[in-house]
Amino acid sequence: MSPRPRNTQIRREQIARAALEVIAERGFQELRVADVAARAGTSASAVHYHFASKDEILDAAVSQAEDAFYAEIEAAVRESEPAGHRLVRLLERGSLGPSEERSIVGWRVWLEIWTRALRDRHTARTRELFDRRWRWTLAAAIRDGQANGEFSPAADPEEVSLQLAALMDGLAILWVLGDTDVDGSRMTSLLVLTAEQSLDCELQQYLQTHSRRSQA
Repeated sequence: MSPRPRNTQIRREQIARAALEVIAERGFQELRVADVAARAGTSASAVHYHFASKDEILDAAVSQAEDAFYAEIEAAVRESEPAGHRLVRLLERGSLGPSEERSIVGWRVWLEIWTRALRDRHTARTRELFDRRWRWTLAAAIRDGQANGEFSPAADPEEVSLQLAALMDGLAILWVLGDTDVDGSRMTSLLVLTAEQSLDCELQQYLQTHSRRSQA
């Protein structure tokens, strides 16, 4: 069997990863195929072979970032753990991620997506699907916590997940724009505090943010 399909997928992933880095640095409007090719260690013609347009490159880059994000979540969260622990891990991954540098890169790409979604229907739909997936992930952890008696049964999982997702987005915008009052740790603290208030629970014991930063 020919290895070409596998090689093609690997090359597409390399190009998408390179595009993410370039978009984070320069924005989608300034994205040049030549820059992506150079970052990926290939040629512009090879990029055009794998992707017919810049829009396709953006789609692939965003999909790869989303897949990596959820893979990291699955690696960090076990179903057997308390729902509160799982919820805090989700909030930490959304704000701090594996590192603050990688989180900043990811949020810069999301700023590009939001801006493009204002005028491009396809990007708007992609944004909606990814945001719904994130809110569903948060709501699932909340429902499990309610079933286990960890969270207040009076809370609406969908409403709380929307509140947490919107707060995270807003804080991330301030962080990426360089607001001195917001960084990854401050985002996590505010998100966890909001979750505690909304779900009538204690979550501080599950925080890893401070220990991780102290070891950096």
